[in-house]
Amino acid sequence: MTEADTKFDPKKKYKYLKKVKNLILQCISCGDCREATDYTSVPKKWGVCVAREHSTGFEPFFGRGKMQIARSIWQGKLELSKDLAEVLYQCPTCNACSTTCYYDMDNAAVYEALRAELVDRELGLEDHLIMNRAMVEKLNPYQRDNKEKGEWLKQLDFKVKDASKEKAEVLYFVGCTAGLTPEIKNVAINTAKVLNKLGVDFAVFGENEVCCGSVAMRTGDRKAYDSVVEKNIELFQNSGLKTIVTSCAGCYKTLKKDYRKKMKKLGIEVLHTIEFIDKKNPKLKNLGITATYHDPCHTGRGVDEPLYELPRKLLAQMAEIKEMQTIKENAKCCGAGGGVKKAFPDFSLEIAKSRIEEAEETGAEYLVSICPFCYRNLSDAIKAKGSKLKMVDLLELIIQAL
Repeated sequence: MTEADTKFDPKKKYKYLKKVKNLILQCISCGDCREATDYTSVPKKWGVCVAREHSTGFEPFFGRGKMQIARSIWQGKLELSKDLAEVLYQCPTCNACSTTCYYDMDNAAVYEALRAELVDRELGLEDHLIMNRAMVEKLNPYQRDNKEKGEWLKQLDFKVKDASKEKAEVLYFVGCTAGLTPEIKNVAINTAKVLNKLGVDFAVFGENEVCCGSVAMRTGDRKAYDSVVEKNIELFQNSGLKTIVTSCAGCYKTLKKDYRKKMKKLGIEVLHTIEFIDKKNPKLKNLGITATYHDPCHTGRGVDEPLYELPRKLLAQMAEIKEMQTIKENAKCCGAGGGVKKAFPDFSLEIAKSRIEEAEETGAEYLVSICPFCYRNLSDAIKAKGSKLKMVDLLELIIQAL
């Protein structure tokens, strides 16, 4: 060992990797995440690393390779670089690799820490830098005027409280994708209609709503993330709310898991809209349709208590469910998360096309999900493939069935 080697201290050099050091060193490079199979199913359902399936297939693009990279960096055998960033960011951080790991490790936590180290050294991707800068300056990552977040409210025939001015115990946290994307605003509109129909006294922040910070957290920009967290906590605290409901899987994971300590301190409960609605015991009529359900990563593998059964319970009251080959913890990612759709749109679309093919095999009429981001990418894939599938958010069916 050289003198230079003895001076190397990863704990001083890598502040984010330091927090996941045990995970990095725990990985034994067995390769289960590389050749992942659900052996309990018949026929056997193959592993769901969409990066491996649609990239070059080389080791660095899937679980074992990325974990080896993390270990080599931690041990001072490899340096962070722009070339490395190009590889590490071609992963939607869906955490499918964790489901096949014997140690049940949170691999995505390691990938996010690696990205944070890259961003700290100005080695992140330019597309993400622009996105996260907009999130801080304009309060949303789409580089839009945040006033547009209130436009969808004009399409309602009832008044919704403004959480920045009026008190309400329940806040509907819309999220940037449903609040700003024209073709997905129906998610927000239908959610509000369902809450209103169920007699819920709720409020929204509208044009004052601040991005939850999910995109920054997933792409490694911790300074941008901390900036919006601070703004959100101040808004939540001043509003006097007790419950946050959100129809966005990304917001759900971020507010429920990444904000956990802060929410506990404020005494705020975070629920996905379907959890909140289910507590109201809605009577849903059968719509006479066939549907297949896509599990978003952020309401599944990304959280401690996955929402696998609940959306199916509600959907089963309205439609005949025809399951895809990979579902629940084994479900294929739509390919949009982790900054992939922003930096590698063509790659993201190829992943989504694969999921559409799987959905088409069921023979279902509708493809249903509970995530605006999945909705967006899967809709793009349906259009690109010329598929006859109809993409809908679960709330769109619920408002019809109430």
